[in-house]
Amino acid sequence: MSSPEGSPEPNQDDLLYDDWYIDDSQEPTVPPHEIILPCFPTLSEGLYHLILASVSLCTLLLLCFLVRRQKLCTSFCWGVPGVLSPLNLLEGSGNNWVPCAAFGLLFSSIFRMLLDPTALNFIPNSDGSHKELWKILALFYFPALYYPLLASLNVQNIPGYVAGTILSWMHCGALIWQKVECPKTPQFYSYYSLLATLPQIFCLILLSIIYPALLIQKLRQPSHSKQLSERNYYLKYLKNLLRRKASKTSKDSVSIGSQVSLNLCSYLCSSNIGFCLSQRSLLAATASILSAYQVALLLLAGFLPTVQKIRSSIDSEFILMLAGFGVIVDEDKKKAVDYIVYYIWTVEVCYIAAMLLSCAVTLTMLLRALVKHRWALQSLCSGQVSQVFLKPRSLHPSPPALASWMSHISYQAAVTCIGLILQHVVLFLVHLVVTFLVIIPIVYGKFQIMLHILEKTWPLWLLLFLVTVVQHLCSRFIFLQGSPWQITNRRSLFLFTYIFVPVNILRGGLLAIARLVVSVTFNIIHFCRLDLSLLQHSVQGWDPGYRNYCNFLLLEVTECHPLVRAFCLLLKPPCWKKPDLEEGIHLMPADGRSPKGARSHLARARWGLAYTLIHNPPLLTYRGSRTINGGSPPPSK
Repeated sequence: MSSPEGSPEPNQDDLLYDDWYIDDSQEPTVPPHEIILPCFPTLSEGLYHLILASVSLCTLLLLCFLVRRQKLCTSFCWGVPGVLSPLNLLEGSGNNWVPCAAFGLLFSSIFRMLLDPTALNFIPNSDGSHKELWKILALFYFPALYYPLLASLNVQNIPGYVAGTILSWMHCGALIWQKVECPKTPQFYSYYSLLATLPQIFCLILLSIIYPALLIQKLRQPSHSKQLSERNYYLKYLKNLLRRKASKTSKDSVSIGSQVSLNLCSYLCSSNIGFCLSQRSLLAATASILSAYQVALLLLAGFLPTVQKIRSSIDSEFILMLAGFGVIVDEDKKKAVDYIVYYIWTVEVCYIAAMLLSCAVTLTMLLRALVKHRWALQSLCSGQVSQVFLKPRSLHPSPPALASWMSHISYQAAVTCIGLILQHVVLFLVHLVVTFLVIIPIVYGKFQIMLHILEKTWPLWLLLFLVTVVQHLCSRFIFLQGSPWQITNRRSLFLFTYIFVPVNILRGGLLAIARLVVSVTFNIIHFCRLDLSLLQHSVQGWDPGYRNYCNFLLLEVTECHPLVRAFCLLLKPPCWKKPDLEEGIHLMPADGRSPKGARSHLARARWGLAYTLIHNPPLLTYRGSRTINGGSPPPSK
């Protein structure tokens, strides 16, 4: 059918253009995303916190009345009940599971509150103008909420264990009940809230198991079992230290495989099992791992669902939009869509691989930090200060050291999270570069940017390689000769040095880039370790993280010295063995002479005292002058 007169013949491109833009309604080619309706659990957030906060307050008051202040200070307030101590953080032994679980619960709640905007929904009008104020108040609310869970252990009696059991069961049951009723939330990812709550549920389950176990153990064993275990630990450590060292096995009798496995195990876990880590170190490692989990989960939940939505919405119209900007992926639209979808999927794989690798690196660095911390504690306890610090330090408590000791756990958790983010960003960029500039060009022949760069600059790279080889060969076979190597052929040496100056400038540029890459890589990998300084030795004091760790280490040594505790336990009789005065009077000889063998016992005691004071010079200040000089101790007042 011919077109009417005066009207031009329609072009084929115009017909295609009209087909692209049709005003009639069409069926969507992409299914709509899942719509998650708001869920209202039976135990709402407000009711959950109201009940548990009230129960925690009542439990704390009950425990305070059970443990009187007379145990701490007899002359203060006439024994009026006071606030319980949450934990003896300067104690080197004891149950570490309850403190680790309680601190992990606290740090998981704090990081959830900081990262998830819906964590404060139990507070009315928390999204208004006072949102930041409510977050600041929540920083003190969560420690107060979980305070009785930690203080119940420090009571060390049956009511405390009963209170800890009831509280942990209530917290655990209420939180699991909420997540079973409402596992999905529309925030970030449908199961983000459930995954973010898993560390809290795990810590509460651990507390729900440990407190009943402690209660049963308290009912079965005598009251002095804890003191007996502490005494045995310190005395066993002293015996192992004074025991004659066994001869080391020759390296020829050990196979190569066993040597490799031994080196790997010694890198991540210390071989000396007699020296236990301090409780603060274990708490810092636990808080760091759980905080890193929250940050990693947020990075995954905030990126992957968005990229998956973009990948599912790629169609031919997106290819035409790219063609409008001059980007032609392929002549066939269907293949172009497949290519784009595949490239976006590759980005997701690179993101997940970078996250897994960064988490593995962070965990490895934390384990290595524990090994180095144990070595540093042992070195300082034996008086070898020069092996740990480059400059001489005084092993005495100071206000900066005490302040650093108080904030070490929080600093370690925060630095670990920042280090994880930096590692993930760098590793993600490296994965993208390797994937799109190396792997895909080799496999599919796309993005051959590196190949074009190499085609244009290969003479320069060949020149640099040849000059490097020539310099090393000439240095090895021409300019150095003799059995003790000596510089010869100096005229040729000076000539080659002068000729290679321009080329060595280019090599120096590559050296500068390599130095930058190596230093950045090392600092990013070791960023989460406070026991290593990111600066050189002369300016290590400018590194606030390393300075915090050094002060923390000094206070740990002065207050948690195992030899000092063993020495005090040898002098102090156990509290469950009451000395019998009459029996001691009968054992005394009538003439007042020393019994047989007393001089040998006195000699061994003096030798042990001298050994302790030589390896720990700060202990000299705690002894009287007459005792140090070998006389009798000063008279008591």
